[in-house]
Amino acid sequence: MKVYTMTKLMLTTPAEVLEINPENLEVANCYLQNQDIVKVAELMEIPVPMVSQILQNKQVKSYIDNVFMNLGFNNQFKMREAMDAVLRKKFQDMEEADVGSSKDIIEIMALSHKMSMEYLQKQIELEKMQQQNIKSQVNVQINDSGDSTKYGQLIKQLVTLDQQ
Repeated sequence: MKVYTMTKLMLTTPAEVLEINPENLEVANCYLQNQDIVKVAELMEIPVPMVSQILQNKQVKSYIDNVFMNLGFNNQFKMREAMDAVLRKKFQDMEEADVGSSKDIIEIMALSHKMSMEYLQKQIELEKMQQQNIKSQVNVQINDSGDSTKYGQLIKQLVTLDQQ
């Protein structure tokens, strides 16, 4: 008999720990590899709705988002390194050929700057969304005892008993 316990996963900092069931972690990792719910369901031999439900779990979503954004070219630092490598290569090509157009470098730098600004803008929007919360909320309940329902009749009887 297997006994499963919660698995603690460290993400970006030691203080940020997620608790995920090992079964859910397996589904999440399979999804990260295949990125197709139907294929995950087939490989793990579980129903598609169950896979979907697991992937909607808050901890699983956070884990997938963190892995996706920190690996490969989705990582902001790796993207920056790639752009820097392109620029270095372009400068090297210009030096070796003793001829070149600064227009190419300016275009690459403009693209790099645009990407950085878009990333920063998205980060600002995310911060604003996380800081927004409901300032006040008003709930109104109207109990109309003037109707001919059994509830209305009961209320009338109770009111008339209190008045006697």
